[in-house]
Amino acid sequence: MKVLLQRVKNVANDRITRVLFYDQTLKKGYASLASFSKLFILRRVLVTLAAYPLSLCCWVLLVVLNRFMPVRIFRFKQPQRPGLVSVYIEQLEPLCRELQATGNKGILIFIDASETTNLELLKLYATHFNLYLDDRVAFVRTIFALVPKIGFLNTHPEHTIYNKNWELPSAITVGTKRKTEVPKMISQLEIKPFEYVILTHRSLLYDKRHKPTVHLNFNRYTDISKAESAIKLINENGLKVVRMGIDTEALPDTLKDLSIIDLSGRFRTDKQDLWLSEYCRFLWGINNTGSWHVPHKYNRPTLITNSYVVVKGYQHSLFTLQLIWDESKNRNLSMSEMFTLKGVVGKSEQMKARGLTFVDNSPTELSSSVSDMLNYSGNKIEYSEHDLALISRFNELLINAGFQPMTKGHSQPCVSFLRDHSELLL
Repeated sequence: MKVLLQRVKNVANDRITRVLFYDQTLKKGYASLASFSKLFILRRVLVTLAAYPLSLCCWVLLVVLNRFMPVRIFRFKQPQRPGLVSVYIEQLEPLCRELQATGNKGILIFIDASETTNLELLKLYATHFNLYLDDRVAFVRTIFALVPKIGFLNTHPEHTIYNKNWELPSAITVGTKRKTEVPKMISQLEIKPFEYVILTHRSLLYDKRHKPTVHLNFNRYTDISKAESAIKLINENGLKVVRMGIDTEALPDTLKDLSIIDLSGRFRTDKQDLWLSEYCRFLWGINNTGSWHVPHKYNRPTLITNSYVVVKGYQHSLFTLQLIWDESKNRNLSMSEMFTLKGVVGKSEQMKARGLTFVDNSPTELSSSVSDMLNYSGNKIEYSEHDLALISRFNELLINAGFQPMTKGHSQPCVSFLRDHSELLL
């Protein structure tokens, strides 16, 4: 009997917590009233008691409105982590394009059951696509989250991969023009448009905080200290280097003495990140991070080095790959062999079981890639016949492995990387 009562108590605790703190339980993965202060619990009780009757009123109103014009409520499948702008773009933008193309005239309500990705970016979408976004308004979000899924169309935005760079259309309201306000920190540091390069890199600290289990099977963390000579090259070309990111580790000792403006971590804001993305010379991601999606909204180029996947689908991008060492063959895999490892590359356990390890881009390779990008972003890059043959061969290997062929709208491998590893294209 005691065990049964304890079980009932635990279930009741779990259910009550999930009603009062649905956003917290989704985001953090726990459900216990003991996790919250008494004052916080009391406040949530009052908000929820008010939200239930109001949600019923909203439901009745929306069902009635739906008789005259379509009502669509979009509920995200999973909470969007703070700063995870890439998923929001990949989910929201194709949907917005679809609605725009079909001339949707209904009422659109987007619900996110946690802290949304990027307030300023959502405002940008709302301005251009005439959307209602219940962003960071806890009481309003609570009301709509409780609205029953009956009487009108409910859907979940799908995570889709698109293969071209969509520029945002003109704002919906006639006669308005979006003005980009220079953030205070940017102004104080005298960071001028197109006179800097954004530096981002995958952070183990970020993944530990936001992916408490997934990061354990990641094999995607590179040594950014190898970027020293490449960063110096950027500075020598008269450009500043600005680091951007949510949760970042301290710079390694070899980079601390370099001219790097660190606006990541506690120094970052949404407005800063958007301004930096809009006016950068280019963004350099030392490995794959979602930050590269943002500059593409402003038609700015990106360079991805140490990529663990074949980077395609984004205009104005260059990339290099991490090579893969095969212990059983005592050599690096050829690119055709690498392209067959879908679902294996980047996963620690599966790669270890096959005796495969990543090989970071060398300092020389990073410098060469940055040099390519400096020329590319300045419209000064020139390809010889041999270079074009290497790119064509790379594309041929992609097709043979079942990938779609690269087009002018796709990103391209750095030609310096292909030159250095031309033997792997055979």
